Amino acid sequence: MSQLNWYMARRYFFAKRSNRFISLVGGISIIGIALGVIALIITMAILNGFEGEVTRRIANFIPHVVISSDANIEEVQNLVPEAKAIYASTERKAVLVVLDDKMVLNIHAIDQDQWEYYLTDPPQERNTSGRLKRNDFELPGIVIGAGIADKFFLTTGDTVAIQSPLDIHSGLFRIPQRHFVITGVFRSDIFDFDRNLAIIDYVEGRRMFKSAGKEFIHLQLENFNDAKMVQARLKQELPLIEIETWYDQHKTLFDAMRMEKWGSFIGLNMIILIAVFNIVSSLMMMVLEKTGDIGILRVMGAQSSDIKKIFNLQGLIVAFLGVVLGVVLGTLLVLSQTHWGWITLPDEIYLIPVLPVELYWNEVVMVGIVAFAIVQLSVRYPSKKAAKLLPLDAINYKR
Repeated sequence: MSQLNWYMARRYFFAKRSNRFISLVGGISIIGIALGVIALIITMAILNGFEGEVTRRIANFIPHVVISSDANIEEVQNLVPEAKAIYASTERKAVLVVLDDKMVLNIHAIDQDQWEYYLTDPPQERNTSGRLKRNDFELPGIVIGAGIADKFFLTTGDTVAIQSPLDIHSGLFRIPQRHFVITGVFRSDIFDFDRNLAIIDYVEGRRMFKSAGKEFIHLQLENFNDAKMVQARLKQELPLIEIETWYDQHKTLFDAMRMEKWGSFIGLNMIILIAVFNIVSSLMMMVLEKTGDIGILRVMGAQSSDIKKIFNLQGLIVAFLGVVLGVVLGTLLVLSQTHWGWITLPDEIYLIPVLPVELYWNEVVMVGIVAFAIVQLSVRYPSKKAAKLLPLDAINYKR
């Protein structure tokens, strides 16, 4: 009987119908499903692209794993021998003084010997060597963000002062201050870093920040995606020490991007739901049009379950055509943007030249499954109504 069900479902769907309006509604339903799937795939790919771009910029800039100073750096080196760099760091808020202007900024004091591992990966840029250590009879070096340099019209070779108001204590009547020469300007294209961050040598930081400075051990890995695995290994060996990954340090940002992506996914499914109403309408009208045929099938021995399957299979055909068409077109559009970059972004607004897209095949499969499931659930009601028709009433329909 299953072969007959498939035959009748295909015949009802593809055969010429007396009511062309029903065919039109069915075609619009397929197009609606396809448009919904295309919109979902493209939107998810765009959000993935921006998330990936932000993730790479942040992970290439900040340390991949941050350990509180309670740990021993030699012990950490033994536990993570594959790390590209392991170094001590002091982080502190201070005041930058340029002539009569001042601004609060974050100071990271790091080990000069590990400087080459910091800020050198694309897309970061920096000019000059970025020397931090003090040479004989010279001021110590400082590297500042491009946003700070632009704000105060600073360039390499200029001298600035760093004040530490948090180090004022009883008996001290002036704010501790040290002078630095700018040896480098970095551009990370990340707002918080370019406009609020400066880097000095670790020794100078220990000399200047007598109190309230936060001490850390930083790990740079070959692959930032290994940070979670390294964190788990370190927590197993050092359970009482605070350990954070690059993701943990910006968890709010990444959680917000994830919520935006799945919120868009739920919202765009409304397009598919609109198409679903068209499917229900076309199937209900088809049930009315084929009522006499249903009665004949019942008299010939077809069970109500068989009638139900025929209309379920029609819904299956609509779902299959719509989902496949949407997946193919949506995937091709995303891949063409990835390969040719035909959608560009204005340079004065965005820091990337073309619209970033990243296609995850598991998300494409999920979009197809969800759309398919929504359509299949929608055809339950029309098929159930068709199955409940009594044979005699169906044959005598319209007589």
